[in-house]
Amino acid sequence: MIAGQLRRVLGLAIFALMAALTPQARAGPAAEESRPALAPTYRIFATREGLVGQRTANGHIIQPRDRFVALPSWTVLSPRGSDKFRVRLTYKGRTVVVPVWDVGPWNTTDDYWNVNRRYKDLPVGMPMAQAAVLHGYNGGRDERGRRIQDPNGIDIADGTFWDDLGMTRNDWVEVTFLWLGADPGPGNAVPIEVPAPAPAPPPAPPPPRPVTVEPGAIAVDNGDPGFAASSASWSEAACGLGGSHAWTYSTSDPAKATISATWTPQLTGAGFYELRAYIPECGERATESARYVIYHDGGVSEARIDQQASGGKWVTLGVFGFGSGGSVSGVELSNLTGDDRRVVRYDALMWALRQDSAPPAAQVTGIQRKGNGYQITWGGSDDLSGIASYDVQVRMLPRGGWTDWKRQVELTTAWFGPDEGKHFAFRVRARDRAGNLQPWPPEAQMDTTQASP
Repeated sequence: MIAGQLRRVLGLAIFALMAALTPQARAGPAAEESRPALAPTYRIFATREGLVGQRTANGHIIQPRDRFVALPSWTVLSPRGSDKFRVRLTYKGRTVVVPVWDVGPWNTTDDYWNVNRRYKDLPVGMPMAQAAVLHGYNGGRDERGRRIQDPNGIDIADGTFWDDLGMTRNDWVEVTFLWLGADPGPGNAVPIEVPAPAPAPPPAPPPPRPVTVEPGAIAVDNGDPGFAASSASWSEAACGLGGSHAWTYSTSDPAKATISATWTPQLTGAGFYELRAYIPECGERATESARYVIYHDGGVSEARIDQQASGGKWVTLGVFGFGSGGSVSGVELSNLTGDDRRVVRYDALMWALRQDSAPPAAQVTGIQRKGNGYQITWGGSDDLSGIASYDVQVRMLPRGGWTDWKRQVELTTAWFGPDEGKHFAFRVRARDRAGNLQPWPPEAQMDTTQASP
């Protein structure tokens, strides 16, 4: 009887123990928690590596129809002959697992599969090369400053590219990074959607370049009392002396050239001034033939300026005499140019006083036989105020003395004759508008024995 009671107690204890254990064995959530996470899969643009006969980053010599991949980070490079780091590649229903034996393409520090990747402002799963080409990241350049040509984040060796995946061109493939989780197996990898990086804000435009006026010079800016514009529609741009300038469109048709402006300086005295125009650099493409008409003591001159090529600069229009009593001084610029629908810029003009103390230089430049005499040609240059007139002397060869032939003339050529079978030598000197006179050359500059036919 006692033995029977013991058997019943023991049976109940065993039944209770089994009942306690059975729910734990069948608990679904606990079993699911024990499963390893699947390795992530991303859609990556792939290129064929090729390079047969060359050495990979782990020292492997690339063979024809080889099977491996290159990723742009040294952190996942498998030692030579091993598959420590592997990826599964899936393309149009075909899939294969291959080792990582090379580093590239483009970058070598772009572990784009890593949640703590180097380029933290890019989404995980987006190669830096892809962001550079498709979204302008890093100015479209790789870590060494090279311009990236393809958005590729993986290179595939020829055997895997052609034979395993059946690829015939560079294309998008699904890449599973097997060191980050369990292999989903053939056909089961689900690519993770990678959002495009947020567009970078457009760079702030550079501040306008400061414009300075030469100390002691007189400047007339658009908007100053000395500036007068025709009553037509004008536009304004935020650069130039004082922070802005006026502009209008050009025309090559004189009948349509109805817009103009003038600058008139308040000079402190008469003298020779270097006249300079400031050409602003912002806005639409400027004219290449702005025509500045200059009214000065010596008359009227014109200076043509390529405003497009001169943006951000003071451009010299020439040196002229200004300020003599009764003379009109000023500059006019219209919208008549050699081109159409280009911008003509109207900003500041500057008059800078110059002291001309150096004489000009003149030279007889040619003697040509003409009829029973000779055509004599001369010319010269002056560094500042310009040549006002010439003196020309002649002497008969071989021992004749110098005599005046031309005095204070502006012309630069004249006929001499008749020669009556004799030969003559010539010399010339010049005076500039500041009154500086060139000394006579001690010897003849040319003679008729050098004449051209």
